[in-house]
Amino acid sequence: MAEQQQDPQALQARIALLEQVCAEAYQFAGTVGAPVRVLDNLAAAVDGRSLPHDSFLPIAAEEGDAVAERQRALERVREAVSGRKVG
Repeated sequence: MAEQQQDPQALQARIALLEQVCAEAYQFAGTVGAPVRVLDNLAAAVDGRSLPHDSFLPIAAEEGDAVAERQRALERVREAVSGRKVG
């Protein structure tokens, strides 16, 4: 882990950098359809607010919109191939 810096200007720069990383992560998370709790925590971190959720972990791939949609598409294909409703 990086050496802790006690200089107030260095700490402010570090905070600004981490807020920027959180802002970018928020954009990415929204793009991939991350769960709302992920977006909530990242938005709060960007704004310097308390986190609304203790953690957004654990997280499963199925919680993302893209994976969930792919699973629904696979189910539709299975239904079409088998000629019966699956699930």
